[in-house]
Amino acid sequence: MEDKARCFIRIAKGIFEEITYKELKERRKTISEYNDKKFIPIQGMLLEVTDREYKDFYKSVERHKYITNESRKFRFISTNEMAKDDEDNEIRGADILPDENVDIDFEVTRKIEVEQLKEALLKLNDDEYKLIRALFFEEKTLREYAEIVGKHYTTIYTNRNKILEKLKKFLKV
Repeated sequence: MEDKARCFIRIAKGIFEEITYKELKERRKTISEYNDKKFIPIQGMLLEVTDREYKDFYKSVERHKYITNESRKFRFISTNEMAKDDEDNEIRGADILPDENVDIDFEVTRKIEVEQLKEALLKLNDDEYKLIRALFFEEKTLREYAEIVGKHYTTIYTNRNKILEKLKKFLKV
């Protein structure tokens, strides 16, 4: 933090004294009670807060970091991360607000379901897997796939239904 940065020292409830960061460092060297004071950064300034406020603030900061790390697993990027200046490591109050548009529970559940589906698909034999891949991943119609493999449409239709039932059993749906 720059020596000229403003710091607000609590004198009484709701009353603060404004000093520079340099003055704060000097007071910490000469007055021992200043070493016990807790500060949070707000828009390039330091604000003295109570122990409880300090703990709550940094608890929110840690929660924000956790959510950001979890979001990266799903390739989400918050607008705060995109706008963050690499040279500016300060946490702003707005940066720690939770993103209400991201439902982490839903995303985690979805990822687990996708992993279970991958495992279930690996249990299919080659012909079954080729049929499912063609219909659901390559988006071919039953008729197109029937022509490709040289089988009748109703055979492919019946096989598809049997394979889907098999997948449901694997997934315990």
